[in-house]
Amino acid sequence: MANTIMTSIYNHYMTTYAPKSDARLDSHKKGELKDIYSNILKMNKEAPLYILDRSEETKSFAISLKEDARQLQHTIMQSAGDAQDDLFKNNIAFSSNENILSAEYIGDSASSEDIPTYNIEVKSLATPQVNVGSFLNAYDRDIAPGNYSFDVNINGMGYEFQYSISPDESNYDIQNKLARLINQSNIGLSATIVEGINNTHSLRIASTKTGNTSAAEAAFNPLFTISDHKTSVQKGSVEYLGIDYIMSMASNAHFTVDGEEKSSPSNHFTLGQNYLINLFGTSGEGNETVTIGVKPNTESLKHNIHTLIGGYNSFLQAMGEYHSGKTGTSKLVHEISGITNLYYNELDAIGISKAEDGSLSIDEDLLTQVAESDEASELLAPLKDFSHSLYNKTENVSRDPLNYADKTIVAYKNPGKNFPSPYATSSYSGLLFNYYC
Repeated sequence: MANTIMTSIYNHYMTTYAPKSDARLDSHKKGELKDIYSNILKMNKEAPLYILDRSEETKSFAISLKEDARQLQHTIMQSAGDAQDDLFKNNIAFSSNENILSAEYIGDSASSEDIPTYNIEVKSLATPQVNVGSFLNAYDRDIAPGNYSFDVNINGMGYEFQYSISPDESNYDIQNKLARLINQSNIGLSATIVEGINNTHSLRIASTKTGNTSAAEAAFNPLFTISDHKTSVQKGSVEYLGIDYIMSMASNAHFTVDGEEKSSPSNHFTLGQNYLINLFGTSGEGNETVTIGVKPNTESLKHNIHTLIGGYNSFLQAMGEYHSGKTGTSKLVHEISGITNLYYNELDAIGISKAEDGSLSIDEDLLTQVAESDEASELLAPLKDFSHSLYNKTENVSRDPLNYADKTIVAYKNPGKNFPSPYATSSYSGLLFNYYC
């Protein structure tokens, strides 16, 4: 039971927060990790001793606050870069038809004029291998009760699935049981139930991987096979369910780039070391060509500023959604507002104003005028300083989110005569396992 609970906690944390990860921010050099550790030592050396509120609300608050701060860090890094980067020079890619494909710029060129554009025609998408079983009446069952198993070979690995069929189970019950079993196995397959006519259903099994090494090998090299010829218990369920029937083999995506034929085993690939491409559809009968490139520097600049302000407002909104009893939240909002007030006049001069609720808004006409002026770098310099100050604040928040949680101070340390306590900022992680250790 404990293992099940722990797995649920881990999966909740990973599925809720992991997609927000940013490789540039989450990867560090050795020297950077040393600086982080040194800062943690300084942060905790003179910190007072306190007793935490161990309620479920505090646990959720600490983890959510840390991830919200990290998300704002990601946004700042993506839009404004770090202190050494040129001011808001991140190039933004565009696609002339987002329904067919999207493009993300991943190169390192500072000028949009040096980045090539491409014309792409998508002829077919990369597809997975799909096995479709027999359509069986949902309420009948013509296979004897008992213990059954079958083997799955995928990615050079073999897996055995064992299950039992009870006397009261129908075909639909068996198909649902196997679908759950396959989906929970996490071996690169997904299973669904397909509804047919006259109360019939089929078990559909598809690979999560698409494409194949080559078209010539595809017919002889399926991505996965299912059989029960050498199972350890009773045979017959594979033939009965028909799940060894391959309805369609995996295939590559086929497209042209500036008229040149290309293929990819995935719908997600890089092009020319400049773009990350995601294919969503085909060009159709009209052979529509999609143009990808990067926006002019002015448009990229405005886009990055909008991204930064949007991230700031989202962070403030997240703070407002926390329980009103979290006094630390109002403290953090006050600190963030203090940073904004420090740059208020400079921000207002370039079209960024502050509303009564603390959120920021953009005057498009004034921002465009500033972005297109010859003094853009000078006028926007305070915005760079503002983003850098925000980054430093969110960095401190993500290192010790419990600094903003309700807690009772027990004692203040004797200044200058204390040992460092580097693990104090990890207290919030222990809250996850409080009931299971």
